[in-house]
Formats: sequence, C-alpha cells, structure tokens
Amino acid sequence: MRRILTFLIVAACSTAAQARDGSAGMQISAYVPEVCEIESTALVVDSQAGTTAGSVFEMCNSGRQFRVIASYRALDDDEQVQINYGGEVHQLDSSGMSDVGLRRGPMVRHVPISVQTTGLNQVLAISLGIAAI
Repeated sequence: MRRILTFLIVAACSTAAQARDGSAGMQISAYVPEVCEIESTALVVDSQAGTTAGSVFEMCNSGRQFRVIASYRALDDDEQVQINYGGEVHQLDSSGMSDVGLRRGPMVRHVPISVQTTGLNQVLAISLGIAAI
C-alpha cells in the first residue's frame, strides 16, 4: 500500500512539473473501504433464569444504513423472547432470525442489550450480526 501511494505521489509531481503554462498542481485521492462490525458479549439464556443482559459494540464508517440481526435456534410455540436493543424492544420471531435494530450513517458506540423470556424449554444462545442495506 505504501509503495502504491509513493508511486501515485511521484507520478502526480512529475505531471505537475511538466505544466507548460508555469503553473503547478497535483491531485491526490485515496480509497477508504467501508467497514462495519459488531461485537457483543455472549447472550445465553438458560431456562431457569429466563433473562440475561450485556452490551454490544457497533462500529461503521459507511454512510449507508445497516440492520442489526439476531440469530438463534428456532423457538417452540410456547416460548416467547423479547430483546431490548438500545431501548428498542422486539419480540423475536419463532423462525430463528429477527431484525432488532436499524442504524443510519457512520457511528462508533456501545449499546446496552437485555433479553427476557417466558416459557423457555431449553438454553437459548443469541448471536448478533449486521447487514448493510
């Protein structure tokens, strides 16, 4: 990467030095890749406790929107799970995947998260991820 940048600067300077009207200038541009990631503490709820809490670290340098998605095992018909993601409360779908947040623009922050269950028949582990829109 450093070699490419050096080459671009040398090429720009050579071109600028060859201007015939006596003026000089150069243009430098750089590409910054979009990076979005999410890191969370383990969200595991056992059937006895029924609740858990933690935090999530969100980081994104994109100007686009992204969805925060929870994935988990499929829920039984009598199991109910609510997740509070930074103040947004969502009932998790029985399918094993639910949107729990929508974010816009660049950000770096920690988000509190809590999970409450009713009628949980077995341990529930929840993983969080993001998808750019």
